[in-house]
Amino acid sequence: MSGPPRLLCGLGNPGLEYHGTRHNIGFRVLDTFAREERFAFRRSPYQGYLAKGSGPSPLYLLKPTTFMNLSGRSVRQAVQALGIAPEEVLCVCDDLDLPTGQIRLRAEGSAGGHNGLKSIISELGTQRFARLRIGIGRPPDDDVVRFVLGAARGEDAVRLAWAVDLAVECLRTAASEGIEAAMNAFNGRSYPA
Repeated sequence: MSGPPRLLCGLGNPGLEYHGTRHNIGFRVLDTFAREERFAFRRSPYQGYLAKGSGPSPLYLLKPTTFMNLSGRSVRQAVQALGIAPEEVLCVCDDLDLPTGQIRLRAEGSAGGHNGLKSIISELGTQRFARLRIGIGRPPDDDVVRFVLGAARGEDAVRLAWAVDLAVECLRTAASEGIEAAMNAFNGRSYPA
């Protein structure tokens, strides 16, 4: 897909204990986008919070509340109910394999070890949906669970805040000009040294 997405989906875990964690960067990006674009989230029948923009072809935002590993259930329900093709979905998630603060947009691809993306691929029956990955880096030890469920501190927090703003710009470009234009404009950009 190279055209504009109709559903932006931010991945994360519901609940205050997960607010601000690295794993919830997808929620953070969508919350920032919604605030800047004046979208209002409301509880939906699709196991998540949904916001809708105006226009002849409205843009939807979805934050699943199924917990990360079951995100696909919410996405599938929304896609089916709203009449959106999988190719019109763009998911935002964290990525351990990208340096902290780097973003990468792809039109399709594998889950790359991300359980939220695995769930979406399984539920939609295809890998043909876009994903915007936000680099959170690797933990200094091997405790991945503690790392992703922890909050970034110091320089990492600064880099992630920068990446959130960049990701919002990327989503804005994707929604107005298409995935390919957003990939050309934003891939390869990372926190200035």
